[in-house]
Amino acid sequence: MTAVPIAADDVRTRILDAAAECILESGLTARLHAAIAERAGLSRPTLYKHVGDQAAIVRAVLDREFEQFFAAVTPWLRSSDDLAGRLVDAIVFIVEYGRRHRLLQKALREHPELILPVLTTDSEPLVATIHAMFDEQLARGLAAIDSDLEPRVVADWSYRLIVSLITTPSTVPTETTADLRRYVLDLVRLAGLVRTDVPA
Repeated sequence: MTAVPIAADDVRTRILDAAAECILESGLTARLHAAIAERAGLSRPTLYKHVGDQAAIVRAVLDREFEQFFAAVTPWLRSSDDLAGRLVDAIVFIVEYGRRHRLLQKALREHPELILPVLTTDSEPLVATIHAMFDEQLARGLAAIDSDLEPRVVADWSYRLIVSLITTPSTVPTETTADLRRYVLDLVRLAGLVRTDVPA
């Protein structure tokens, strides 16, 4: 019986699934490439053909995690043009998502040199994606509150706040949802982005 060839997309998915599991289990070890091949049930040349070397696989895993995040958060963020009602909720939601994300947190703990540039100095592709997805909605929300702020400024500011809250310890309590929401609400009130009567 002739074996049915596996589609390239399915091979890539198997590789990235195995890579995520191996990274969570053992971190970025010297034999990560071999471990991924073994777990995926594929040869190492197949890994190189479909994804690349170890660095390329790790970056592909990170890119897929961001894609999955956007797929999860986009419908929620786009459900309303009420900037005042949604901006604080959106920032809190994303920060808590990042703080709970096992792979992201492991990378931040064990390999900050890998993940921090993706979020900071090399974040242009990520920020561009955020602008493309939400600038139109932010423009409508800003118009509704008669603000002359640029949507890209708000998106950029929100991104920097989110990354800071996920990656940097705060001297102000932000561990609970209530504390985090109060902290974010104070900041967006300071920026004049929400009414003073939005509940904490």
